Amino acid sequence: MPRKRDPKSEGELGSPLNGSESDPHRAPKKFKSALGTGDSDGLPCGLDQFRTYPIHKVNRLLEPGPILLVATGSLANKTHNIMTMGFHMMIQHEEPTLVGACIGPWDKSYDNLKRTGECVLAVPAVEMLEKVVDIGNCSGEDVDKWETFGVNPVPAPDPALDSGSGDGKGAEEGRARAPSVGGEGVIANIQCTVQDRALVAKYNLWVLRVVGAWINKDMDLEYGQGNQTPGNDSDPVGGGKPRKREMKMAHHRGDGRFVVDGKEVDLRDRMVKWKEFQG
Repeated sequence: MPRKRDPKSEGELGSPLNGSESDPHRAPKKFKSALGTGDSDGLPCGLDQFRTYPIHKVNRLLEPGPILLVATGSLANKTHNIMTMGFHMMIQHEEPTLVGACIGPWDKSYDNLKRTGECVLAVPAVEMLEKVVDIGNCSGEDVDKWETFGVNPVPAPDPALDSGSGDGKGAEEGRARAPSVGGEGVIANIQCTVQDRALVAKYNLWVLRVVGAWINKDMDLEYGQGNQTPGNDSDPVGGGKPRKREMKMAHHRGDGRFVVDGKEVDLRDRMVKWKEFQG
């Protein structure tokens, strides 16, 4: 069993370890030097260069983005809805590709997803950002967000679906496919089925299985390296035509502020351990 931590030795309520209540003379020499006030040049070393940060705001440090639009329901029976989502994460690369998404009962999309077991994750470009925020400000219970904000629902393709443990089998299985999100400002549509609901009741965390993905033909996939990259005839993205659009993603900081894709640092040659993911 791990030892119970002593808050007096670790700083109560997240206070610095070298705060005024601690006694640096009682610490081992090696530990004391690590928590010193600075090195010989007056530069901070150890924990002196940090300050405490509210735990309830940690999401602002970790949210990777990009901000997403989530489409659920069905065009066939007019239950389709769209919402904005910032809490999501990759879980598994392939076999199958899995994504985690936090969607709770306060969202109309929750009921759609629970009933049908399907959704589409759409990645908007920064040009759509104000519209994305507006979509997140209201509920599909009160307004038709597709019509109100001029977002185009597109009938989803019909790939062979393997819905995993959370499939939407039932009376609506054949007609409940969630629509994709159309428009020039949409970077990609990722079609998903529910793979696992085990964490939904406690954490509102859905494990989604990616069954199809489509990317905007005009998007320059190499915008970090120049926006005139010629296409490749064998490349399904853009064919052989030059790709000219820098469709940048927006990443939510958790408080209404967003960070937009900027300079790319290319260290592919240095990343030798995971070469299989660079193809």
